[in-house]
Amino acid sequence: TCHMVDNWPKCVPNKPSCSDMHCPPGTTCSLVDGWPKCVPNKPSCSDVHCPKGTTCHMVDTSPKCLPHRPSCSDVHCPKGTTCHMVDASPKCVPASQLPLVCHVSGRS
Repeated sequence: TCHMVDNWPKCVPNKPSCSDMHCPPGTTCSLVDGWPKCVPNKPSCSDVHCPKGTTCHMVDTSPKCLPHRPSCSDVHCPKGTTCHMVDASPKCVPASQLPLVCHVSGRS
């Protein structure tokens, strides 16, 4: 680029920017101390393929595959039973063992 320096035109190099950079896969251009630099991408759960029975969660800025907690939505109970969470685990219990719930209608 041409700039006037002490009343004279002078050609000075353009300062490079991220638009001038071609970063390899797995990196992104970022300005470091005013200069473009290819830096590694921050890992995320979108980069991770977890084995069956685990789910990706971010733990201290890193993706981790953690065992997924089973719930009643994971269980198919036989007829005559229903699922209830017992000690943080889904259990099929006979329908006759369900806790009774009293519904009291309001008086007018």
